[in-house]
Amino acid sequence: MKVILARTAGFCMGVKRAMELVLQAINRKSGNIYTYGPLIHNPQVLELLEERGIGILKNATPDSGSVVVIRAHGIPPQELELLKAAGFQIIDATCPKVAKVHAILRRWAQRGYDAIIVGDEDHPEVLGLMGYTEGRGRVVVTSDDVARLPELARVIVVAQTTQSEDVFTRRVAEIKARFAEVQVYNTICDATANRQAEVQKLAREVEAVVVVGGRSSGNTQRLVEIARATGTPTYHVETEQELDMEEMQQFKTVGVTAGASTPHWLISNVVSMLKHDWATRHGFVAQLWQRLWRFLVKSNLYVALGAGCLSYSSSLLQTVEPLWRYFFVAFCYIYAMHILNNFTDAASRLNDPVQTRFYGRHRRFLLISGVASGILALLLGLALTPLAFVFILIMSVLGLMYTINIFPSRLASLMKFHRLKEIPGSKAIFTSIAWGVLAALIPVICSERSLTPATAFAFLFVAGLVFIRSGFFEIQALEGDRVVGKETLAVALGKENTFKMLYLSTGLLLAVMAGGSLMGILPTLGYALLGCGAYALGYLTLYRRGYLESGLLLESLVEGNMILAGWISFLWDPFHYIF
Repeated sequence: MKVILARTAGFCMGVKRAMELVLQAINRKSGNIYTYGPLIHNPQVLELLEERGIGILKNATPDSGSVVVIRAHGIPPQELELLKAAGFQIIDATCPKVAKVHAILRRWAQRGYDAIIVGDEDHPEVLGLMGYTEGRGRVVVTSDDVARLPELARVIVVAQTTQSEDVFTRRVAEIKARFAEVQVYNTICDATANRQAEVQKLAREVEAVVVVGGRSSGNTQRLVEIARATGTPTYHVETEQELDMEEMQQFKTVGVTAGASTPHWLISNVVSMLKHDWATRHGFVAQLWQRLWRFLVKSNLYVALGAGCLSYSSSLLQTVEPLWRYFFVAFCYIYAMHILNNFTDAASRLNDPVQTRFYGRHRRFLLISGVASGILALLLGLALTPLAFVFILIMSVLGLMYTINIFPSRLASLMKFHRLKEIPGSKAIFTSIAWGVLAALIPVICSERSLTPATAFAFLFVAGLVFIRSGFFEIQALEGDRVVGKETLAVALGKENTFKMLYLSTGLLLAVMAGGSLMGILPTLGYALLGCGAYALGYLTLYRRGYLESGLLLESLVEGNMILAGWISFLWDPFHYIF
């Protein structure tokens, strides 16, 4: 199935800003935090915010120690004054474009104009707009509403920012026909107008449209109405779990769009589910191969194979004879740790629902194989040398300690974190170090060779590739990680700064490998492995420019860089055999 994702799908500027302000408030929390009404019209986001302690304010009883966030829809000025009088600390997350409508209404109300708002009477934004009309506001949405208006001398007309362009145009024409003096401001948000125009165009180019968003979201409902008006089969879902995949399989091309309050991870989940329709499609020629490939990637066998390949490459970089035990120590340890991480990662259900469902279906196999793999890694280390066993044991203990509280309460309150995983960017750094130890140090300490400068270069090669890989996946998971409070590199630096860091890291990796080879510290394999750095630059750039989308293919390509290192090393291998 071909899936076309609308460019304008997802959070608009106002909703994104409101989410940013709430998440910032959580990070500097000094008291209770409330939102004045539901922050956005998306039940999944509201549920996650509730899990993080964000309540919805029921009444403005006096409270001087709590924070209240004004949602993007805005509120009447009278209610804002009540909150201030009650002693709340106010964070105003009113969308700037909604605030602009407030200013228009206030200015014309002071001149004695009656206001007509084209919008939904019970919508929170409209309720807020009415507060700026000085009691001379009226709401219309149908022709009958316009017909029932009393005679008015001077009129100002504005729109709910998420209103339909078509509805607004028709109501304005009817209002002008009734009243002599009419001032019109088309206050429909550009993002809303663009979203509506795009879904109309998209619906004519595909066989079906899926609109993702909360059922209480007015702008999402309008997208559904516009798509259905074209005659194209249209499905409104809040999550990917509501998709009827048997029904969707009749379509070869499906368009996906989403309301302004729909987070990126929910959209990605729907797109991913549709793209994986082959998993349930009967008679598909390559179904067996696709299932096998999906199993290898989602079970972490593929990334574990990559770890073994890096162990093989780093052995050859140090001119250490590669042994099968080095390969499988890395393979087994990485497989076990990734299984553990995926079972304990709260954000995975947001960022990768396909993998979450996979883990649910294969829970017993993954748990048993993960535990067995961890034990086997220790046994293989013991069979190599006691020092190798100690290294693996220490890393295993650190891996287990990563998710539990280890810092005393007094120290934790000063440092602002209780666990290693709460240190910003810790996952990418610790993961890189662990892989570097496994792949670069284990082979040399288990051989008759001593540590050399080549060991440092091999360590930097492995750690560098893994750091770039980890940082890239954290960029993809940025939204979900932020909402659940996960302190990743991308959360700490932001998307663009993280990309810059990854580009810089890739440049340093290329310089290190080229420098080590030029100085004769590394064998000529160092030159060949520059291809892995170029490969990393390739997928970073293609994804950043929108040529690659999240999904099984991209995950396979990124993890494939480590497999590439293994193939390059195999072709160079002077020992003439793999192990």
